[in-house]
Amino acid sequence: MPSSEIKIKNLQEICLAVGEIKQQLVEELPHFGHHGLFVQNDEITTGLMNNKNEIKINLLTGQLLYFENEVGSFIDLKKDNVLEKLQSISSSKNVKISAESLNNVTEQELSSYHDFAKKASQILELFRMNLRDNFTLIHLWPHHFDFSLEWFTGNNDEQIGTGISPVDEQYSKPYLYMNPWPFEEKIIKESLPIGTWHTDGWKGIKVEWDELVQLTPKDAAEKLTELFFIARKSFH
Repeated sequence: MPSSEIKIKNLQEICLAVGEIKQQLVEELPHFGHHGLFVQNDEITTGLMNNKNEIKINLLTGQLLYFENEVGSFIDLKKDNVLEKLQSISSSKNVKISAESLNNVTEQELSSYHDFAKKASQILELFRMNLRDNFTLIHLWPHHFDFSLEWFTGNNDEQIGTGISPVDEQYSKPYLYMNPWPFEEKIIKESLPIGTWHTDGWKGIKVEWDELVQLTPKDAAEKLTELFFIARKSFH
């Protein structure tokens, strides 16, 4: 993948609105799971809500599908009045969205995010298969638009968060983060097989996306597993 920045603003704002709809239609879940979306195949999805409805965005076609009781309604995110149509969906379910405007997405935006999202979710899914005991699903969080999962020791609030961000307030290019909490300063003496220690703002391990995607998804997941065992030393 080229090192150019990933443009996500329009798509992210639409996903924020979709996330708001989901939060009002499903029960509250542990670790704010009711706020999260998912990436499956070429789509961003709410997952099946209440065993009967789902909202999904196809990143290849730019279409949003609202599916309920075997009836589908479509929104063309590249051409339609997205806000008006999402408001129609939300009002039919007696819920609200806070957006005052939503812009159409472009082919370039969809294409660049699709490539990033597929690779990021695949790496994290493979990494997740190496975990044991207590851990979450891989969520796509609309607010920061990062993928992440949490692993828990089961003792107090000890946990390791692992995620991949396309862009944020601090960095304009994608990166992976791994944050043990609480963070024990002594572990920064440990050498890393990939990435660097990060202590500016948040504390943990940071791996540049350009470095990560030089590896196959399987090899990248193995490197993350090595990082995970290093991060666990924060709890010993």
